[in-house]
Amino acid sequence: MGINHSLATTMLLGALVAASHGCASKKIEPVSAPPPEVTVALPIARPVTEFYEYIGRTRAPQRVDVRSRVTGYLTKIHFEDGKEVQVGEPLFEIDNRPYQYALETAQARLQQAEAQLKLSNQLLERNKSLANTNAVSQQDLDDAVQRQASAVAELNASKAAISQAKLDLEFCSITAPIAGRLSQTNITVGNLIGSTQSESTPLTTIASVDPIHVLFDVDEAAVLRFREMRREQGDDVQFTHVRELNQKILVGLSNETNFPHEAILDFVDNEVRTTTGTLLVRAELPNKDRFFAPGMFVRVRIPIGRPVDSLLVPDRAILNDQSLKYVLVVDSNNLAQRRDVELGTLDNGLRVIRRGIEATDRVIVNGIQRARPGAKVNPGTERN
Repeated sequence: MGINHSLATTMLLGALVAASHGCASKKIEPVSAPPPEVTVALPIARPVTEFYEYIGRTRAPQRVDVRSRVTGYLTKIHFEDGKEVQVGEPLFEIDNRPYQYALETAQARLQQAEAQLKLSNQLLERNKSLANTNAVSQQDLDDAVQRQASAVAELNASKAAISQAKLDLEFCSITAPIAGRLSQTNITVGNLIGSTQSESTPLTTIASVDPIHVLFDVDEAAVLRFREMRREQGDDVQFTHVRELNQKILVGLSNETNFPHEAILDFVDNEVRTTTGTLLVRAELPNKDRFFAPGMFVRVRIPIGRPVDSLLVPDRAILNDQSLKYVLVVDSNNLAQRRDVELGTLDNGLRVIRRGIEATDRVIVNGIQRARPGAKVNPGTERN
């Protein structure tokens, strides 16, 4: 029994040693991850017009503070706040009775001056006749001449007083000096209105609405490039008025994704601001539908030159490496490769690539975060 037990133990130890040798000779291989899935697309080739984009603000070409030219009590308001009016449309009425009385007084004084002049003319003629026969002295004749001159002056003063009285009477009816939209009324009926502008608050304001101006600042470098491109295209860069260029300006509001409104460049300031290095520029924008109001922020796009054949990729495909811009393309071996690029303008979500890729390059547009330069990827084609 002792011999059999020892033999069994020896056999068990041998089996364990053999099993351990078998396990040691078997190598465990690591499982490799599959290539990341990405979406690729070929660059879009089409003509694109270069442009600059700026932020601007709208402004009314004409804006008037409506004030009274005479002093009096306000008796009537002819409009509702915010109404659009035309030139000459009545706005306010001032109590005109004092000015009517002043006109009647001036007219009475004119009649008195006319009578006085008639009398002085008769006296002068009589003295002239008597002076020929030495019946009156030279002093009497001189006095007659003086009285006639004074009567003429009094007559002219009376006529001027009538003109002033008529003008004051006319000013009692305040009309719209320009066409545009009214603001709210700053005074109510029954209040005394003053004619001194430094002391009185405007009765209301009027701002013209069609057309409307768009003002924005253009950097000096863009101005120089614009002129150089015109020279290269054989266009004249000398002009007496900027409107002669017929330069189109595209405008979009903050809630619009594109630039659906078209304006015409009509003013460029005469000097560059030394503090900012920018030039004030203005465009005239039709506003027939009253879509724009003065003071709105707008986005401005200035097309530069003629359309140029370009390659475009989705803007989301552009990656940053400090100051460098690059994209990832997939080569024939499905390896991601970095391509440093020079960017152009952004056109409806597509970025113009001026330099760095070819029309046949498969650019990674989705799954970029999973791709690494030199690493294998599993590309799929983007469906439009």
